[in-house]
Amino acid sequence: MLSFLINIINLVVVAFGAIGFFDALRQNPQAFEIYGRGSRVAWLAGLGISTLVVFSTSMYTLFGIVATVAIVVYQVDLKPNLREISGPRY
Repeated sequence: MLSFLINIINLVVVAFGAIGFFDALRQNPQAFEIYGRGSRVAWLAGLGISTLVVFSTSMYTLFGIVATVAIVVYQVDLKPNLREISGPRY
């Protein structure tokens, strides 16, 4: 039962990583520069690699923890602020 829950949590983190990657792909590159937390290319590379790391290993390894933190930082901190800068998308 515990391994099933761990697998589900890993899949959720991978899904959030993929969603974050495609969201960063859609964002205006200037919004990243305005917010000042790195370039769009850096975030795309980081989110892509992080998603692959969590998918291939687990979020409970050392690299998986770092990758999970990167995904969470994008989803919780950067994504809402980029939307505020760029304006709503319809």
